[in-house]
Amino acid sequence: MQSVLTTAQLADAVGVSESSVKRWIDDGRIAASRTAGGHRRVSVEEAARYIRAAGLALDRPERLGLPDLSAYARARSADADLGEALFDSLTRGRTAGAAGLLQARFLAGASVAQLVDGPLAYAMTRVGALWRSSPEGVLTEHRATETAIQAVIRLRALLPPVFDGPVAVGGAPSGDPYVLPSLAAAAVVEDEGFRAVNLGPQTPFDTLAAGVTAFGACLAWVSFSSVEDPGGLRRDVLKLAKRLGSSGAVLVAGGARVDRLALGREKGVVVGDAMAELQAVARGLVLSGRAARGAGEAGR
Repeated sequence: MQSVLTTAQLADAVGVSESSVKRWIDDGRIAASRTAGGHRRVSVEEAARYIRAAGLALDRPERLGLPDLSAYARARSADADLGEALFDSLTRGRTAGAAGLLQARFLAGASVAQLVDGPLAYAMTRVGALWRSSPEGVLTEHRATETAIQAVIRLRALLPPVFDGPVAVGGAPSGDPYVLPSLAAAAVVEDEGFRAVNLGPQTPFDTLAAGVTAFGACLAWVSFSSVEDPGGLRRDVLKLAKRLGSSGAVLVAGGARVDRLALGREKGVVVGDAMAELQAVARGLVLSGRAARGAGEAGR
């Protein structure tokens, strides 16, 4: 992926004059650096941020230097259903098509949470049923899942880097081998301005709690995609919530199998079956000022 754009490239991408882009930079609407010769340069992440914030349409997406987006723009059908289009790319192992679809919707203004809860959830639900059909279905499911992981990683590359923001730590519990849900959760909180520490699958709760303390996190997430002992896991979640609560961190429990834990309105645990809940908690922490306090503690 190209890391920086010239003003001409950004202007061509959104169909405006180069002088307009230069004016946006000089007005402070777009952050830019300068070359030794004084030429303005805009990072791809900053360009993506401004395109979304200003609601600009992409006239020539290939000028952004995003090969996945360019591939999707060339191949897509204007009236294609997003979920079906993503399912098709995933099951065919077409990483560029899957990543480009997500990037295109992101640049059009969709949040990461909306993309995960929408087309990605739809496509992965269909993918999850493939293993029941035949050995070939298992093969397709595995390839599709890896393609989805790579697509989310490439989507995260468009998010502006956060150096001094609040921290969120999360993962999937011991016995849960699934990579994609926690990776997607990390992208969701990063989209809300958090620094995400994704500990990934098979993460003991003691390790998660230690991570919250070590990084001064104000938010923790646990994704449940596989639950073998609902009763025992429920008790462990409540213990974790109590432990995190003493440090002021909020715990969000979610995932496809979180309902098996029968978590109600227990103190210290926010339960949700969609990324929208995690997004809402992250935004709430920022608006309440608790995220800023957590960021200050992490920087000490």
